[in-house]
Amino acid sequence: MGVADDQPARSARRWLGVRERQLAPGRRTLTTSEAAAMLGVSVPTIRMWADSGRVPCHRTAGGHRRFEVEELADWLRSADAPPPRAVKPVTAELEFIPCPQLARYLTSRTEAVAQRLREHPGDAPALPVPEPSATAALHDAQRYVRPLARALETGRLGQLDERAEATGLRGVVRGQEVEVILRDRRLAAAVMAEAIIARDSGAAIEEGSVAILRAAIEGITAGLVRGMAEGLDPLADQDPPPLPPVLPQG
Repeated sequence: MGVADDQPARSARRWLGVRERQLAPGRRTLTTSEAAAMLGVSVPTIRMWADSGRVPCHRTAGGHRRFEVEELADWLRSADAPPPRAVKPVTAELEFIPCPQLARYLTSRTEAVAQRLREHPGDAPALPVPEPSATAALHDAQRYVRPLARALETGRLGQLDERAEATGLRGVVRGQEVEVILRDRRLAAAVMAEAIIARDSGAAIEEGSVAILRAAIEGITAGLVRGMAEGLDPLADQDPPPLPPVLPQG
């Protein structure tokens, strides 16, 4: 999200001193990296904002920064930006069989995935969203493959799902829903193509790992759509409209 560096000083004044308060029990909180993904800024930037009192932040007993979702929503409203909506806690349960061999293979094929993102013949119909530059394609491939590989290594989708929801929310905030969905679909197709080639060529990957990869990729897309749906729902936090009055008969 594009929260500009020249936000009014009132935001800083409003939140000065907040970060040392105790976290309210039962409130939904985000880590520094999760909050950075939510706001669309880098981790160093949100650390700087938090430590200067510019964005609402708390400290745990161990000194770690935590951000309450409700306070971030209020802060975004004060900056005239759409607020983030429901953020689900990270799941820690084992969700599928780990595939570390496939994870290593996909990591080694990151550049090939990036190249696939740019495979569109010049004489083909124009794309709704143009293919990325070489630099942007490699950046997108790295940001997609690395967390996916970590999920495949551990068999846990929790953090991957959380990142996808944050990406979906950020796409809504930026008004880039179409771009985000198409980027996800292109990356998913490129990664699946590399995995299928590995399976069919007899590469050293786990048996059945391509099906597990497909489930993980669809989990990413599902999280992305959930995040977008939450961000696009303008009535989520509003009271239902009153019922129309009953008119007398006759």
